[in-house]
Amino acid sequence: MAKDLKIHFFTIVLNGMPFIEKHIERFSKISPAWHWHIIEGVADLKNDTSWSIANGGEIDSSFHKDGLSIDGTSEYINSLKEKYPTQISIYRKLKGEFWNGKKEMVNAPLPFIIEESLLWQIDVDEFWSTTQMNNAYQLFINNPNKFSAFYWCEYFVGRDIVISTRGGYANNPAFEWERTWRFLPHFRWASHEPPTLVEKTFSGEIKVVRNRGIFSHQETEANGLVFRHLAYVDENQLRFKEKYYGYKDAISDWGRLQANKAFPTKLSSYFNWVNDDTLADKTSNLGIMSMHDFFD
Repeated sequence: MAKDLKIHFFTIVLNGMPFIEKHIERFSKISPAWHWHIIEGVADLKNDTSWSIANGGEIDSSFHKDGLSIDGTSEYINSLKEKYPTQISIYRKLKGEFWNGKKEMVNAPLPFIIEESLLWQIDVDEFWSTTQMNNAYQLFINNPNKFSAFYWCEYFVGRDIVISTRGGYANNPAFEWERTWRFLPHFRWASHEPPTLVEKTFSGEIKVVRNRGIFSHQETEANGLVFRHLAYVDENQLRFKEKYYGYKDAISDWGRLQANKAFPTKLSSYFNWVNDDTLADKTSNLGIMSMHDFFD
C-alpha cells in the first residue's frame, strides 16, 4: 500500500449555489495532494433515483437549461478550472442530454483515477473543516487495511435547526454516512444511493469494497469527524426536492418547521416523508454552530 495518497474529491451538482463556492477554500488549505472531480447536470430519474417517480417526482424544465445549471454554477466551476487547471476536472453530457441517473455521474471520473488514492464524496451541501479532512486522511494512512469510513453528521433542517437524534432519519447507521474510501483503479460504483463501491475479482466475483475493512461511526467520531450537512436550509433546496423527489408540500411544511417555537419536536410532524421518531432541535440548545455563524 502507498504511504501517501492523493485525495480525489467528487461532487455531483445541479444549481449548487451558494454552497459550491465554499469548498475550494478548504481544499486549498489541506496538507495532502488533492483533485476535485465535479460532475454537473441533470440526473434522469433512473436507477438509484427511480423510486421518486412513484412519489410524483419529475424533472421540471425550470431547473435547468439544456441539462445544466441556471444559477451560475456552470460559470463558477468553469472559473475554478481556469484557476486550478491541474486540480479540477469537470464532467458534463452533450448539450441537452441528461445523465443516465446518478450512478453514471459518480462513475464518470473513476477511469481517470489511475493510482491508489483516497476517494471522498463531497455533496454540494456537505462541509468538513480543513482539520477534519487532514485527520481523516491520516486515519487511512495509519491503517492501510481499512477501505471505508462511516460518519455521523449534523443534519440541518433549517438555518438554526438540526436533527438531534441518531438511529433514524438522516443518521441511520445501517447505511449513513459512508463518505471516504481507499480506492484502487479497478473499483467502480454499483450504486449511489447508498454509495456502494465494488471490485471485480480475478474469478469474476463482484465484492463490496467496504467489506475489506471499515472505520465505524464510533471510531470516526472519536477523531472529531462529524461533518455538517446543510440539507434543508434554503427554500430553493425545498423547491427542487418537492419537484424532483416528489416530496409533497415540502416548501410549506418546511416553513411551518421554521416558525415552530417548541423544541425539540418530531420531524415527522412536518416532513411527510419522515416516518420515524427522529427529533429536531435548535442549534443553540445543542451547542452547535448555526448556519448563520458558519456560512454567512
